[in-house]
Amino acid sequence: ETIQALNSQLKSFQEKMKRVEESLLSTDYKKHIQEHGSPSPFWEQELESLHFVIEMKNEHIHGLDKKLLHLENVEEKNLLLEEKVKTLQQENEDLQVRTQNHLVMARQLSEELQAARGALEKEAQLRDQAHREKEELLYRVLNGGDGTPFPLAAGEVPLIAT
Repeated sequence: ETIQALNSQLKSFQEKMKRVEESLLSTDYKKHIQEHGSPSPFWEQELESLHFVIEMKNEHIHGLDKKLLHLENVEEKNLLLEEKVKTLQQENEDLQVRTQNHLVMARQLSEELQAARGALEKEAQLRDQAHREKEELLYRVLNGGDGTPFPLAAGEVPLIAT
């Protein structure tokens, strides 16, 4: 909207400037000066004043042109930045989904690790128990096997190692 408003102001100023220049530089004016002589001091001052106003308007128009170009550049940059923001938002969403998936997998792996540690601990206990039983059997075999039963703790069931 601002760009359109500045464009319309620019066109309006350009039209006014053309009209003033045409009226000042028209052949009728030149003929009038030739026929009637130079204009009176009042009209000379008016002419100078008009020239000054035209120069001011011209400078103002150039400033508006520069401002318009700047605003167009800013608009282009904003559009590019909006596209980058959209891309980054999409990447962010993708990364959040990946992070959630990694968290779920990490939890699953943690649970599996805990289960594996528990199974390993049980296996270690069973191996230790089988090793003790082996030591006892070896001791009995080497010491003549007097036929006394093994001193097993109550509720302990011997396992056969495979």
